[in-house]
This record gives sequence, structure tokens and C-alpha cells, in this order.
Amino acid sequence: MHLDTQRDPDGGWYDRDIRLVDKEENVIEDFGKDPTLDELREAEHRHRKRINLWQQGLVCYECGNQINDRFAARPDGQILCWECAKSENSREQGGLIINTDPTKSVLSESKLHEKSLCDYVINVATGCRHGCKFCYVPSTPAIDNRDEMLAKHADVDDPQRDWGSYLLYRDDLPERVHEGLQETDFSDWKTTRRGRGVVMLSSGTDCYQDRRAAQITRGCVQELTEHGIPVRILTRSPNVTRDIDLFQKAGNKIAVGCSIPTFDTALVKAMEPNAPPPQARWEALDKLFQAGVPRFVSFSPTYPTMDRDDIREALSWFAAIDPTVVFHEPMNPRGANFQMCLEAAQEAGYVDMAEELFKIREEDKWVEYALDHIELVQDVAGQFENLTIHTWPDRKLLQETSGERYRELRKMKKEVSPETFESDPF
Repeated sequence: MHLDTQRDPDGGWYDRDIRLVDKEENVIEDFGKDPTLDELREAEHRHRKRINLWQQGLVCYECGNQINDRFAARPDGQILCWECAKSENSREQGGLIINTDPTKSVLSESKLHEKSLCDYVINVATGCRHGCKFCYVPSTPAIDNRDEMLAKHADVDDPQRDWGSYLLYRDDLPERVHEGLQETDFSDWKTTRRGRGVVMLSSGTDCYQDRRAAQITRGCVQELTEHGIPVRILTRSPNVTRDIDLFQKAGNKIAVGCSIPTFDTALVKAMEPNAPPPQARWEALDKLFQAGVPRFVSFSPTYPTMDRDDIREALSWFAAIDPTVVFHEPMNPRGANFQMCLEAAQEAGYVDMAEELFKIREEDKWVEYALDHIELVQDVAGQFENLTIHTWPDRKLLQETSGERYRELRKMKKEVSPETFESDPF
């Protein structure tokens, strides 16, 4: 299945019809002139096939040059060549500043193998519409060292404070992943004991936060899994269920998970202002369960006001969708994001939460809370036959403990999550 271009003999360079044809050149779908990127990506979804958009006769909506290499799209979906895309001004759409991400890298090595998550990451965008107050991403080099780029392309003054207000898409990632994999020497593929050569989408944004991000994600996942590369998907969005067909085809090459730190909807609204409610995320996991897709839960961060009953309630919901693993971490008070959590709790009227967050700014109080929650989650999970908890204790916790507790934490830190990934190329 590929695109076919038919020029109008009585027209000019721009007068060309774009059609989708099969191997026998039979027309599957006629897009007419100037199909949008959304229309082309949704055709991929409908027909369950990848359509490589490079060198397919598509032309830039602005300058008319043929799309033979990198490209992007305007907010209305019109396709732009890379030169036009780089000069495009940011635009406001649905309360967000939208533009193109100029990032050159496609696949990045990651230290998340330390948490048994992956060895590589792919991020489909820079920024995230969810705007989670506790998000650590704006303090990482991927955001923190790009102030000039974010100011130029998204009018960002403070990447941390403005988190949730800007989103720069990487529309041509599927094509770039495809090209990169053709040249990959898999004998050099990084495969650590805990990372297992897995590629994670996404560590720095939600790869299903909207349809445009989901379209990019589908293309990347399809390319990776068809090359036998194991993939982990982490999201807060029910949009993830749109690709169940792709996940089923990938089999044990994929693990799909949702972040659900609590089922307190009002608290989630305060801390994750633009993210879908926790129940909707659980329902997405339930659909994955019913479809037989390997799934996991990210139970993090657990808030200091959560007691045994709160944790038992959450774990009982998780047990119902029979996850391979539940990843757990308590909250960490370092960074500007923690202050934003404290402010959000105060503004939402969560007095007890604000007080507890204020307390754990002191290191000894944080250590006490973090150790208590790690033990509590492990203990309560023991009441469910089908729950395995994977906790990655912060390095500081090991420094503050000794004896049997230290040995237990060190063992947790070295463990590999119980998932089984199938990988062909290595």
C-alpha cells in the first residue's frame, strides 16, 4: 500500500490528486488535492498499514516543493517541508501554544534501565498538555537546556512553570524511525539486564495525549515492533485503546501501561489539571486486559496523605485488570515541581495534603514517609495473588538506612521487573 500521484494535465505543479493504492495499483482511497497529515495518518489507522510519506509526490502547502525528507504540519494539518516548518510561527490552539519540534535526534539512550523500564526512549513531542504539577521532565536536560529553543518556537518564559501550556510535535518521526532502522547494526544495540533493549514511548511526554500524538506513536510502534524491537508504552490517556489491533499483533514485543497515582478524582484534577480522570485510565487498562494485551500500572507518585485503606482500594482496582507488574514510587520533594505540587494543593483546598507536603520538605520526614509507603504498598499487595510490585528506591533512601532494611531496599533496586519481552534482532 502506497501513495500514488496523478497530475492534472491541464493544471500546474500544484494540481495533483493523491490516491492510496495497493500493490496491483488498485485505488483504495482517493484523497484529492492537498490531503492533510491528519487524513493520511488516519488512513494508516483505518487500513492497518504504514504509509511512508517521504518521496510519495506530496508537496509543501506553503512553497510547493516536494516532500522528500523531513516535514511537519500546521495546526490545521496542512503539510510543510522542513524549511517552511522551521520558519513557521507558533500558534494557539485549544489553550496550548502549538508548533514543530526541531529536535534532530530520534532514539536516545536512557538511564531508565535502572528502574527496569527501558534502554532507549522516543518522545513524540516536546511539552505535554496534561500539565502534571509533579512532573520531573521540565527539570531534565531535555527541557532545562533548551530555553532558547522553547522561547523561539513556543514563547516559553519558564519551562517548568509553563509546563502544560506548550506542545511541539515531531510529525515525521515514523518516517525517521523507518529510515534509521534500515541502517541499524543490531549487534551494537544496547541491551542491559534490566532495560532488555526496550524502547519506551514516552518518558518526556504522553504519547497518546491527543490524536496527533497518537498518530505519530502508532507509526513509530509499528516500525519498531515489525523490526522485532520490544516497546514499552506509558500513558495517562484512554486514546491508547485506538491501537489495540497493533498491540495484539505485536504480542510479547510490547507492554502498555497507564499512570494512576490515586483514584481520588478531585485530587488528580488538582495535580494533573488537564489529564483524563483516573477511572477513564483504568477503563482503558480493562479494555487492554480483555484484548489480551500485556499491561502494567504505574502507581506513582503515591501521595503522603494516602493511608492503608487508600492504597488497598487502588491495588484492588489494579488487581482486577491482572497487570504483569505495578511500578511504584513515593513522591520526591526535590525540584521546582514539588513547590508547584504544594501550591496546587493549597489552591485546591487540600489543606491536609498541603500540610503533609510541607512536612516532607524536611529530609528526615521525607525518608520516613517514603520508607513507610514502600513497605505499605508491598505489604498490601501481598493480599492479592496476582499483584507484583516493582519499586525503585531513591538512592538517598539507601544512604539513610542500614541493616536488614538497607539490604531489602538494595535488593529492590537491583530487581528486574517480571515482564517477558520477545525480541528478534538481538
